[in-house]
Amino acid sequence: MPAGRPKKDSIVVGVDLGTTHSGVSYTFRGKPDPASEIPVVRSWQDGTGCDKVPTQLQYEISSEATPLPSRKRRAAGSYADLKKSDCHVAKWGFPASKDKGSLQMLKLLLDPQQELPAYVSRIKLEAQLTKIGRSAVEATADFLEKLKGHALEALEKRYGKAFMASTKIEYILTVPAVWSDAAKDATLRAAEMAGFSKSRNLQMITEPEAAGLYALKQMEGVTLAVEDTYIIADVGGGTSDFCAFEVKSLEPLRLAECAAGTGAVCGSGLLNVRFEEHVKSRMGLTAFEEYCERYPREWDRCVEHFELRTKRDFNPLALGQDPDDMDDASVPLAGAQEDSRAGIEKNYLIITADNLNDIFRPVMDAIVKLADDQYISLIKEKKRPKGLILVGGFGESNHLFNILKNHFNGTEDFEVLQPPNAWSAVARGAVIHCIEGDNLVEARIARHHYGVVSRLPFEPEKHSRKNCVFDEGDERWYAENQITWYVKKGQSMPSKTPIILPFHFTNDSKLLAEDVILVVSDEQEVPTEFAQSARTRMLGTIHVNLEKVTSTSWKKRKTASGRQFVVLDYGVGMSLGSGGLIWEMLVGTKVCGSLRAKYE
Repeated sequence: MPAGRPKKDSIVVGVDLGTTHSGVSYTFRGKPDPASEIPVVRSWQDGTGCDKVPTQLQYEISSEATPLPSRKRRAAGSYADLKKSDCHVAKWGFPASKDKGSLQMLKLLLDPQQELPAYVSRIKLEAQLTKIGRSAVEATADFLEKLKGHALEALEKRYGKAFMASTKIEYILTVPAVWSDAAKDATLRAAEMAGFSKSRNLQMITEPEAAGLYALKQMEGVTLAVEDTYIIADVGGGTSDFCAFEVKSLEPLRLAECAAGTGAVCGSGLLNVRFEEHVKSRMGLTAFEEYCERYPREWDRCVEHFELRTKRDFNPLALGQDPDDMDDASVPLAGAQEDSRAGIEKNYLIITADNLNDIFRPVMDAIVKLADDQYISLIKEKKRPKGLILVGGFGESNHLFNILKNHFNGTEDFEVLQPPNAWSAVARGAVIHCIEGDNLVEARIARHHYGVVSRLPFEPEKHSRKNCVFDEGDERWYAENQITWYVKKGQSMPSKTPIILPFHFTNDSKLLAEDVILVVSDEQEVPTEFAQSARTRMLGTIHVNLEKVTSTSWKKRKTASGRQFVVLDYGVGMSLGSGGLIWEMLVGTKVCGSLRAKYE
């Protein structure tokens, strides 16, 4: 029996689907301390020893595909008539990252409502998907299927085929907290398409919460005290998510989110985008495109050098250096025509400290603003944060650490911290949550107002005439299109106590289902009647099936004219879980089953 084989028959696998890099961690149920040892998969193709793998795909056209007559035309990119089955994943991860045309940052397209920075083109990303006949969800599913298959292969190599065949596997997938509920659901659908939930064994958790659990578990019993509050900054390749937890108890460790989280699309991957734009502006668009077409491998080496060396070495605040005193950086650009005005000399692109500052500044400014917003929110809630914990891939950046440290310099009793394993903290923390459940986090903060479109008895002084309708079922006048709000933005929602949305269903024709329309708003003053806008919009619908409700739960009633009908009083329970909203149906106090929203 291999060393380390578990006695229990359940393996928990944490999957961190990142914008630029993705990671997998795992452990076994039954460990006395799940945070003590959480391995990560490191056996990636061409990247063995790395905690994560690039979130990139390279598709190719099947040889059986015939809509395009020539290879040359296929290479030109006219794929409009291809079927999905004609395209398949040729490379993924590290091998795909070496090809300029690979599909990357596809995760950003899962949330259409998320505003992207000016230097990331949604149109360009969507055009790549259109070219191969895939939606963002389908392409994400393709990547997750490859990631899952490789992770299972790594586990099989370690523990054996027979053991893995008889072992239950539970998955927990991470999502950005800044995302809309629809985007979180899109990620869940991609995971289901990739085969993660065949045995109903899939959970979700937001990335900053997962990272926070891991980071605070490492501090447990060392520096933590009850009522301590820490900001968790999960800064990755594409998104940055900030949240804050207060320690409610130490034995056992219990936490509560204590301010509405903040986040944005700003991470280390966007520095690569800005670097490419910088080179393009130096060379000129035509010269840059000709160079990339003629020397694709050399351009890949240039980007790789910037990623692995230039970007990571840039740390002007380390020794209090003045940018004017710093040496220029040289990035290889083999084959490029020498141009002293563009700073291209002897197959190298010369980049000054000012150039690098220009590349870094928008991303750094955005991250510092998020940190400020979270700190100010805590002060408004009369909380005194003790520190900011940097996690995520970009959370390991020394330059970012020093910028935040300088920014908060002088803030009393406040530290910026970088825990070990910051890059894999999200995947490791997801595993901890899966084992310990929602017991760790007692409450979370709602990031929006949530309500439902309802019908209320018509009152002329309160309701507009345009929404007035007569219901022949119970022979009464009603005001339609009214919003009943149940959750306020910034409200603390206990993990184990759902908020009940009460419904009164009138039925004189034995219909057995109805749809509940969900509404979300970010307005300061929420409207009472529903009108779609950018800040108050339809979130989705919940289909409530009443077939299994016992006949005794229906109550008989009579109209004013003596006609009989039946009514049902039921509730929809809403709670804010680790990965987003959770819905269930209740009749009285009895839970009749879980519900799933269909998001817009």
